[in-house]
Amino acid sequence: MHKYYIYGLLFLLCDLGLCIATTDTDEDVGSLTTSIAGLERLLETEHFLIQNLDNYAKELEEKLLFIRRLIANLRNENDKARENTGYYISIPTNIFSLVRRLQQDWVYLDVFMKKIVGEEQTKILHDHWNNLPKADDLKEAINAMRRLQDTYDLKSDDLARGVINGKKYDTKLTALDCYTLGYELFNREDFVNAGYWLFTAIHVHQSDETIRLHRLSQIKIMELYAETLLKQGRHQDALTMLNVILELPATTPPNSELMQKKTDLELHIKIYNPTPEKHIVMEPNTHQRGCRGEFSNHTSKLYCVFNTTTTPYLKLAPLKMEIISLDPYIVVYHDVMSDEEITTLQNMSRPILRRATVYNEEMQKSKVVPGRTSKFAWFYDHHNNITKSINKRIIDMTGFNLTGSEMLQVMNYGLGGHYATHYDFFNVSMSSDIVAMQGDRKATVLFYMSDVDQGGATVFPNIKKAIFPKKGTAVMWYNLNNRYEGDYKTLHSGCPVLVGSKWVTNKWIRERNQIFRLPCYDK
Repeated sequence: MHKYYIYGLLFLLCDLGLCIATTDTDEDVGSLTTSIAGLERLLETEHFLIQNLDNYAKELEEKLLFIRRLIANLRNENDKARENTGYYISIPTNIFSLVRRLQQDWVYLDVFMKKIVGEEQTKILHDHWNNLPKADDLKEAINAMRRLQDTYDLKSDDLARGVINGKKYDTKLTALDCYTLGYELFNREDFVNAGYWLFTAIHVHQSDETIRLHRLSQIKIMELYAETLLKQGRHQDALTMLNVILELPATTPPNSELMQKKTDLELHIKIYNPTPEKHIVMEPNTHQRGCRGEFSNHTSKLYCVFNTTTTPYLKLAPLKMEIISLDPYIVVYHDVMSDEEITTLQNMSRPILRRATVYNEEMQKSKVVPGRTSKFAWFYDHHNNITKSINKRIIDMTGFNLTGSEMLQVMNYGLGGHYATHYDFFNVSMSSDIVAMQGDRKATVLFYMSDVDQGGATVFPNIKKAIFPKKGTAVMWYNLNNRYEGDYKTLHSGCPVLVGSKWVTNKWIRERNQIFRLPCYDK
């Protein structure tokens, strides 16, 4: 059977409501950090494990209390005997009791002491290993933190104190948090940013049980910070830090290895007199400026209207439409999704969210990429009354025929969740499988299903426009120009979510069935 016929049949089945929500990728990365919905489950897992640890502590306490009571009883009898040893051992019952205790009680006590406490709790912990973040999750979390810092120009010490983009939150980072970021960035040879995090870790360090569990001393952090300064070419600052370490009471007598490092560094400075390397601060690019809101309020000569003309229905129930740009055509519709619809879509999506992918033309399949960190779920047009209603509203908003277009896609973003600058059109040969039957993506409709406290804007850097999420609104734009060619002015991105949970629903509308809805023009 010809493959184009198969694609056509699939689109027809979707239009009839017989399509299932699948992706064309064999790679499903269930990263915990790429969706707030996934992170909610982590909190429940942590709550369960804390209770399990509490049960372990209770068993330890019971064993300890038993031993304490036993010690008291044994000591009372032993003290009584030692007060008048001759008298005590002259009594036959005392002698028998002493021999029996030493021959039997201590054997049983040996067995009791060797008995492992918390075997059940340890098994429960091991049974939950698969629910805990993996090493890759931690790496993605570190990537997200660096992305947030770069995009919004966030300082390490501010984040540690709970100040996020100028706003104070009830949160803080521990020395262990800061050290982990610094250590991992050091291993990636990002020495400047590693230095900031390690310096912060030194200043917020406070000895507690978790720090002791990791055996992370302040001196250990300071040693890595000194090494980071060396890697930055700041030899004199590194020497100063080594001197500070060697003067601490914990390094008395002096550590021979540290003393040798200090001697070698002093000799290097004396011979070469190195000039400190300067760290060049990069100017923000257009995408970052848009995410920071630097042109979100760009003065526009355009206006807001009630759209009554796209479909006959709008004469009875017009839509509130804000025109953002005419070239490319971008509009925002206000109050086009209800709270009930939003809640239903979110609840439908949570159980089936999976890592978002991007189509790779060379591989002819969708792949997980670092530039898109979120999770999504697909729903065919006739899945239920909610999806039918939303698709009908998209028709009212666009005037387009949705036959053959892609399914509704619901997405949720997690820690630093973003979508790097990209085009929605495929920009491939018209004989390519992805566009052979229904054409390229003529238009995009993106519904915002949540307010976002900070971040998460949709930015069009080439035209300096930024649209910040507002629950219930939708932005619509044309990806192709009047000749149905990719419009490169539509380059856009989803800014990293700084604070909040970003939920969106989007629809990509294919071009073929719009031939009588939006004719092709010469220019």
